[in-house]
Amino acid sequence: MKYTIFILTFLVASIGFAQDSTDVTKVTPPKIVTKLHFGASVQFEDIRLKFVEVVQDSRCPKAVQCIWAGEVIVLVDVFKNGNKVEQKKLTINPTFSLQEQLGNLFSSEALSISGISVMPYPVANNKIPMEDYYIQLDVRK
Repeated sequence: MKYTIFILTFLVASIGFAQDSTDVTKVTPPKIVTKLHFGASVQFEDIRLKFVEVVQDSRCPKAVQCIWAGEVIVLVDVFKNGNKVEQKKLTINPTFSLQEQLGNLFSSEALSISGISVMPYPVANNKIPMEDYYIQLDVRK
């Protein structure tokens, strides 16, 4: 019996001393969340984004029961050094995952720009004026 207690005590002590004592420093990249209003532009270094159009907004309005949650589709022009590089179609729906969509508007080694949501969210019986729309951007350097 004494032998079993001794072995158990020895094992517990060994496990405690076997823990890794390495300090891990988590480095998170700088993150900026900003708004890109309809018709406006925003500049990050040599990249400029312009919110061009709301193609479709079929999101289920607040206070309404819907069978399908819907989605919003917007167009954003991407400029680099003043020249239009491309036009991005951004689709945000309930299955939209930011981890899968990082850099969906622009991505390079130094900069990642993602559209994370389109606001305002629809409310029943209220039409959203086009100029009220904006995209929330996640910018990581």
